[in-house]
Amino acid sequence: VFAALVSSGAGWPTVGASMAQHHPWPDNTTPATVAPDGPGQSAVGSLPLDQCCDALINSQDEVMMGIDEAGRGPTLGPMVYGSAFCRVQDETRLKAMGFADSKTLTEAKRESLWSELRSVGFIGWRIRVLHAQEISSGMLRRFKPYNLNAMSHDAAIGLVRQVLELGVNLRYLYVDTVGDPDMYRMKLEAIFPSLQITVAKKADSIYPIVSAASICAKVPRDNILASWKFNDDDMCSDYSWGCGYPGDKETVRWMKANMHPLFGWPNVCRFSWGPALEVLQKNPREHGAVEVRWPGDEVPEQVQQRDAMEFFLGKRKRAPTHRHKIFGEAGLVPVEGW
Repeated sequence: VFAALVSSGAGWPTVGASMAQHHPWPDNTTPATVAPDGPGQSAVGSLPLDQCCDALINSQDEVMMGIDEAGRGPTLGPMVYGSAFCRVQDETRLKAMGFADSKTLTEAKRESLWSELRSVGFIGWRIRVLHAQEISSGMLRRFKPYNLNAMSHDAAIGLVRQVLELGVNLRYLYVDTVGDPDMYRMKLEAIFPSLQITVAKKADSIYPIVSAASICAKVPRDNILASWKFNDDDMCSDYSWGCGYPGDKETVRWMKANMHPLFGWPNVCRFSWGPALEVLQKNPREHGAVEVRWPGDEVPEQVQQRDAMEFFLGKRKRAPTHRHKIFGEAGLVPVEGW
């Protein structure tokens, strides 16, 4: 079903599109700014993705960096990776600003901290936006699916590399974990051997620099989703989708009210997420969707296992070539002479 559901531009998905051909990976798909006219991007002006004060560049002062994400679980909208960095000697100033896990703060407090962070003059920051289309394309591609943990790791690695390339004397890295903390830490240490790296669960509630990164992720994500505009209102003019999480009643209402029976939803939706898979892949007819079947050359797993075992036991000299039933139904046979 989902080979047909990759969005093109800001429109409905294009039938027959291959999911593997829309995005290079791992982390070079977000432009320098999130522009107003791109697919699913902010319509209230460009959203800058980075800022670094001159005092941090080519300085011998040691710098620490925190990384966190927002929007990992929603069905709608992007996942945003945020990073913040400052001199180690400025940690006291950072704590005094009142940073905490962004999920524990009010919206007004988050907006206030986001504004202060950008103007205070001693904090640098960078964000990486992974739009729903990119997430779906990676997770649903047939050859070597690109899972969300891998995307998350690559986004974080890309942010660190970009800061190092600026000439920042980065020495300490704090990361909110994705998966096993120790395994993630060892992976990062192998890539960045010169850094002292800490990877922890709930790092945003432990380390102020990660709390600042949490703000850099959460506020831009909320702003992108709140200001989302489709190129054509005929596609969808309903923007009352709540917070985008599967448990949000307004999100559930929006998905039911705005589902196209063939194409599903516009590209604000993650087609790789459970609510979308349930409708379009598992039980399409129950939800009023068109059931789409694609011919393929795959051999059922049980047949593969049986043939392999018979070949191993010497019962079969050569495993037969299995052809999809569509060839038989269409009356097609191999050409033996020309």
